[in-house]
Amino acid sequence: MAYTMTEKKVLRKLGISDFKHMTKDKVIKFATMLPYMDPEVAKKALEQFPAFKDLATELVTQYKNAVDKAYESNNKSQDAFFAACNRIIDSLHKELEDDNIDSEERSRIEDKMIDVAAMIGEKDSENKNFIMKIIGAGALVVALVGGTAAAILGANSNASSSDDDDKNNKA
Repeated sequence: MAYTMTEKKVLRKLGISDFKHMTKDKVIKFATMLPYMDPEVAKKALEQFPAFKDLATELVTQYKNAVDKAYESNNKSQDAFFAACNRIIDSLHKELEDDNIDSEERSRIEDKMIDVAAMIGEKDSENKNFIMKIIGAGALVVALVGGTAAAILGANSNASSSDDDDKNNKA
């Protein structure tokens, strides 16, 4: 098959010999290139890549599974950290219940409790940042796949629309 210079450039950037050899990892790279591609090149590439929908669906499913595993691992880590902090606070609290400690010792124990509470707050903020990064990455993957799908549908509907116009003008 003869490719235009632009098609050859896209194939070279993707590291494949033709568009039928598109793989899951290449789909994302291809999707990021779409806005910079000649619309005709994108349309031709997508026509030659019939499994795009299946591959894109699989890619999103795999990403969701990876996110689920990351959340699960994160939750286990968070739970272990908070449990350790609670044990420390409980231990310090028991020390505070001793009537024989002086005010200096009481102050030291309270300061330690405040330090542990600050660590909990920092860990919570760190966790929220982690979750936001995962959500952002997920949104990017979905946007790329969705954008590519929209490009396919847009190219197909434009082609259908212009074909219909041509038929109507000839009639």
